[in-house]
Amino acid sequence: MPNVLLMYKDELSIFIPNSFLSESKDLKIRTYKVGIIARALAIFKADNVIIYNDTHEKNEDGKEDGAFIAEVLNYMNTPQYLRKQAIPIKAELKHVGILPPLRTPHHPVNSQPDVGDYRQGFTVKRNKKGTYVDIGMDKLAFCKEQLTVKKIFDFKITKIAKKEVIVTPDKPDDVYWGYKVISSNKSLKNSLKLIKPDLVVETTRYGDYIDSIFDELKHKVDECKSIAILFGGPYSSISEDVSNPNWDLFKVNTLPGQGTETVRTEEAVVATLSLFNFMRF
Repeated sequence: MPNVLLMYKDELSIFIPNSFLSESKDLKIRTYKVGIIARALAIFKADNVIIYNDTHEKNEDGKEDGAFIAEVLNYMNTPQYLRKQAIPIKAELKHVGILPPLRTPHHPVNSQPDVGDYRQGFTVKRNKKGTYVDIGMDKLAFCKEQLTVKKIFDFKITKIAKKEVIVTPDKPDDVYWGYKVISSNKSLKNSLKLIKPDLVVETTRYGDYIDSIFDELKHKVDECKSIAILFGGPYSSISEDVSNPNWDLFKVNTLPGQGTETVRTEEAVVATLSLFNFMRF
């Protein structure tokens, strides 16, 4: 059974280049590849995914691809009951039906929650007394605060009665509540400054084998509060120097002895996060 109550003490951020999809032109395949990333983020409880600007000369459509990656990641992170209202219909999203559900705690399948439950809600309209919110029930809930409309917020259900459901802006601190998508048109090093990590792990086949530095790296993970794991694109490993006195930097090969000539970004994400899952307890 999933252990939704286990929360890590650190913040985990994953950095993906906007060149991630540059070798895939089929829209269905591109959608599916992003879906693999989203599932990995949710399985291993990543807090942030940052899409940075890979300036490789072959990355001609980087900005457009980065926007598409962010759209699919946001779609998957949005509870199913809110998608029709919160996400406009676009031709680029026509294959999202192939994507698997995240099945995280913020994606409940119960349409009749209890008092004390947390839900994400979409603000529909407001008046002088507060805001009406869609939280996936058969009637709108009411929040006694004036919130920006047409936005998703986190809520706690404080009252359920025949005539009204009352919610308060709040989110749980003891369960995994999804990831945040950050689209950055900046370089990798400048994108790192958005997170301000104290430990940066650059994944590369030219780095130290994970088994040779496992104990040292785990010790750093135990000490730090914010981890950033960096992934390169399909054309090359990370070429930018991301060293900085504000963080410890490790260059790690998380797939030593690989049987294939190359490892795709989505494969590297799954393999790497599974290893770090052991270190973060």
